Amino acid sequence: MRIGVIGAGSAGLCMAQQALEIAGDDQVEVVVFEQNAQVGGLWRYWPDPGPCEIHAAKGHDSTVRAGYADWPDFAELVPSAMYDGLRTNIPSDLMAYRDDPFKSDTPLFPSRAQVNEYLEAFANRYGLHKHIRFETKVTSVERMRNAWLLTYKDANGEHLMSVDALVCAQGRCNAPFIPAIPHLDRFRGQQLHSAWYRTPTEFRDQRVLVVGNSSSACDITRELTGGSVRNFPGSDDWQAESKQQPPKTNVKVFQAYHNLDESPAMDYDPRDADAPDWCRRIHVVDTIADVDKDGTLLLRKGDRLPQIDTIIWATGFLIQVPFTSSGEPFISYPLVPPLGTTGVRVAPEIHAASVLDNMDDWLLFYKGAPNLVFLGLPNRIVPFPFAQLQSRAAVNVFLGRIPPLPPVRNTLPLNDPNRWVSQPAENAAKHLWRDWTMGAASEKDATTRRKAIYRKQ
Repeated sequence: MRIGVIGAGSAGLCMAQQALEIAGDDQVEVVVFEQNAQVGGLWRYWPDPGPCEIHAAKGHDSTVRAGYADWPDFAELVPSAMYDGLRTNIPSDLMAYRDDPFKSDTPLFPSRAQVNEYLEAFANRYGLHKHIRFETKVTSVERMRNAWLLTYKDANGEHLMSVDALVCAQGRCNAPFIPAIPHLDRFRGQQLHSAWYRTPTEFRDQRVLVVGNSSSACDITRELTGGSVRNFPGSDDWQAESKQQPPKTNVKVFQAYHNLDESPAMDYDPRDADAPDWCRRIHVVDTIADVDKDGTLLLRKGDRLPQIDTIIWATGFLIQVPFTSSGEPFISYPLVPPLGTTGVRVAPEIHAASVLDNMDDWLLFYKGAPNLVFLGLPNRIVPFPFAQLQSRAAVNVFLGRIPPLPPVRNTLPLNDPNRWVSQPAENAAKHLWRDWTMGAASEKDATTRRKAIYRKQ
């Protein structure tokens, strides 16, 4: 059996490792396609991602249409969205692959560089490099009887390869999401997605609006106001100047919440009188509803926010699958939902959406063909061990060692652990997800540890 894997980031690496561990070289051939020259995916560092090109949504129904940002200087590659010195928001002991802990001297919340080193060491330990075709991009996927025909490009041109099973591990951070806002083109300042953010010093003497209140937004607003920051050129001066009254950095920071009634999920609340000084310098505002003719931002409840120099969209990403845009089974079982699907934002121009359609209850196997798998689609997971568990299940299904995964209780919310208990059935996959993941850390424990992250910094 030949298994094709798209991407040599954290998910693609563990898929290759699991396939080789379960079946061995004599039973399975693993071919990993990686468009960059190294392993690591998202965890690599790009010091200069180039300009950010904003593509406003065509139409203004934010529940349907999605805008996006891209990297015009990188036609074939997607620069990493991470800035140097970034620290994880998952403790290293939970983040590690199963049976492969981080080095003993790794801090509780490792840096981006330490995670990248961990992935490189993982690839070396299991001899994965010989299975990876670097600087190679899959451009299309075509169903061919019970196999897949891949078209891919490398330095020598375009080629074809058939695989018996295909695993998509290209990640979730290739299509930065920009909300649909009427007249966004009227805004006269700079716009960039958080994927382009590198250091706060770029925004000295500016009025900056950060849109979003999850982890990226909280990290960026913290740095802009001089909260505990990582080391970067000029970081000591930046922090010292931020503590002066008034701050010598002269940055005025606004943060737009999607729901003003909710506090940030991963940080102090700037509206809390007991919050640190740096946090209370963040001005919480409502989300943008429109842009006036003079470039003033019009907020949802009627307030105006004038003279903003820069908008940083910390609004997450869409899932992009451009290589599956045509042909069967993708016509009958489209991965990108049609416009108008409830609760789903779609950017049809780049074949991307906030969620993929026609996936099984586990968000792992594609309904249109049982030998196509997508790793890492669920939200609110611990990515490395979760993708490793998904990989182990997928390989065993591919090899016929376990039956297809059974239905789950999909009438229950995604965050209810009982959803992931299978319906009563005589098969080996019962309790597969919940028993392993919930045994690693309870939801309460994970939430408590996440809340502690910023207080430790």
